[in-house]
Amino acid sequence: MTVKTFTWADIEASAAKKLTADDVNKGGPALLVIHNKVYDIGAGTGFLAFHPGGAVAVSQLGKDASGAFEVFHTEHAEAIMSDFYVGDLDPSEVPKPNDFKTDIDKLREDFKKQGLFESNKLYYLFKVVSTFSLGAASLSLLWAFGRSSTLAVLLAGTFMAVFWQQSGWLAHDFLHHQVFKNRLYNDAVGYIVGNVWQGFSVSWWKDKVKLILSSTWSLMEMSVQHCTHHSVPNIHGEDPDINTMPFLAWSEHALEFFHDVKDADLARFFVAYQPTLFFPILGIARLAWCSSSIRFNIGEKAKLLSPLQRAVEKTTLAIHWAWLLTAAFMFATPLRALLFLLVAECGCGLLLAFVFTVNHNGMPVYTASEAKGFDFYELQIRTGRDVLPSLFNDWFTGGLNYQIEHHIFPTLPRHSFGAVSGPIEELCRKHSVPFHKTSLLGGLKEILQRLDGLSKASGKIRKID
Repeated sequence: MTVKTFTWADIEASAAKKLTADDVNKGGPALLVIHNKVYDIGAGTGFLAFHPGGAVAVSQLGKDASGAFEVFHTEHAEAIMSDFYVGDLDPSEVPKPNDFKTDIDKLREDFKKQGLFESNKLYYLFKVVSTFSLGAASLSLLWAFGRSSTLAVLLAGTFMAVFWQQSGWLAHDFLHHQVFKNRLYNDAVGYIVGNVWQGFSVSWWKDKVKLILSSTWSLMEMSVQHCTHHSVPNIHGEDPDINTMPFLAWSEHALEFFHDVKDADLARFFVAYQPTLFFPILGIARLAWCSSSIRFNIGEKAKLLSPLQRAVEKTTLAIHWAWLLTAAFMFATPLRALLFLLVAECGCGLLLAFVFTVNHNGMPVYTASEAKGFDFYELQIRTGRDVLPSLFNDWFTGGLNYQIEHHIFPTLPRHSFGAVSGPIEELCRKHSVPFHKTSLLGGLKEILQRLDGLSKASGKIRKID
């Protein structure tokens, strides 16, 4: 039987105007390439409903998805993909061997032989217990002094903010399947730490995080898809982590969106003052993410989950809000309870979102055509920012100060990042791939400089308009 072959023109044409799962489901083939084999995940194949990562695969349509496939899947996943196999890449268009990728593959095998992909269960037990103790300390302070000391309430709110931030990093580890080989176990702990402790829906986090804001608190939306971000970091128009208009612009390309938002005057105001508004915007992030978690689970998206998933999501989120609100208003006076919640919610938003932005924001942003010039792994490195390791930085960022290492090997346990960092950086020097690392404050400075530069550029656009 003759194997059908496809050119890159065929593959890219199949992806035209297919930017979302809804676009794919409208019909027609939707092709991507993995290890020079072509797969169709279009309408009628049932792939998006079958795929554990859902619509993140849409980000790889029309592309060589080999790198993204390797970092997100087990060695058995390619055999499962056989049901969607439709042919091979035309031999004349098979890319030449990539020395950098070959060396990355060798590193991966070396790290596996060294046992670096094996998690230390005692380490993660310590992280679970120590993180839980932060929440317990917060509620203990509130219980003891919630009716008598405003200072103690402020301290309790601060402890709760840090508890939620650290819960976020811990849930991130489990949901990237860094801890257990059995993914069901990872998801189970993820629901406890993510939903019950932190109040963020696991299914929402895997699918889409929407931050709702506007001048009337009703319209504007900025979306973040975590898995999509890993697939296409800092690619303009594809990575939703940098698609934060009308509130923050991260590249000159983003300024084009002035003409695409319903309230262009609002966008111009936010971007003009974005260096000043940066921290206030981060402060309300948790409130918006919690709201999005709830709306996800009562909206149309929830219908894509299994009945068991829907029940688990709603039950665990209800438990979160039950323990939080009961403790706040039972242990403190009404005004102090509100103060506690305000400090905890805004403090956590600031702590979480600050680390998120230091990871990639302010780093180079590429167009889709520019990104084609980079291997998947090189793109991860060029767009990531490492923060110099220290006991505080490693703890405060949940290991995400090793952002480059995490993007190359997302299932690598947090405690192994330090061991792989040196060899990865040495490999980058060998192949002249820029590897950027700085201090935590240095990263913040770079972010504010980028925001300020684009703020001034937006002023010139306003004058032209």
